[in-house]
Amino acid sequence: MFGRRSPGPRPDDSGGLGIGALVQVVDTDRGGERWQGEPIGVIVAAGGVQLGGTQRTWTVAFDEPVYTQDGRGPFERATVLGRQLVPVEPAAADEV
Repeated sequence: MFGRRSPGPRPDDSGGLGIGALVQVVDTDRGGERWQGEPIGVIVAAGGVQLGGTQRTWTVAFDEPVYTQDGRGPFERATVLGRQLVPVEPAAADEV
């Protein structure tokens, strides 16, 4: 009844996300911070799981300082919802 949950994938876990992964931050219709452009960075730490345990976050270090759409910043790193992160191939990052 009050035991541990069996380990299993979380709804927003996707392949390719983890410390050291090169990612692009994208806007979603399901919440999260809105960023100017679609900044690219590297996941440097697990950010944890938000209340309810369904939204994993990651700490992303950006390749250059970024701003939010409402003008806050510059940020060199930020905690971002996993569902806003898309893995990027290193060659693709050079083209952006």
